[in-house]
Amino acid sequence: MSRLATRYDAEVDEALKRLWPRARVYHDREFTRDRADFLLVVRGRGIMIETKVKSDPGVFRGSTLPPLLDRLQRDGRRLVVLLNQGDPTPARELVAARLGGKARVIVWSGPGDDADLRDAVEALISIESRHP
Repeated sequence: MSRLATRYDAEVDEALKRLWPRARVYHDREFTRDRADFLLVVRGRGIMIETKVKSDPGVFRGSTLPPLLDRLQRDGRRLVVLLNQGDPTPARELVAARLGGKARVIVWSGPGDDADLRDAVEALISIESRHP
């Protein structure tokens, strides 16, 4: 894991704890393509959080996401993909095609984007059932 990715994960961890101080935050530090980096449990609802770090502000296509999406599609889990910078439009389309309304892809580069992170997570928490 790059230094930039390590720092980004630490900032995301802080943000999750800041936005949901009573939630449980589990950080999976083992690098795998089919498991999310974080599990956030808010009011009994689990949300998977996957972080993606780009070194440039270009387009993020989500080419590394399919193993994770396959697993979450089977499990019926909710997912937020956090991108540090760039245009997430192609990744949003990929994730929506696989997980429908149970996923969001947003750019989160720091506390200035906390409202977007909160909105994404709260929208997913409000979904009633685990399976379609």
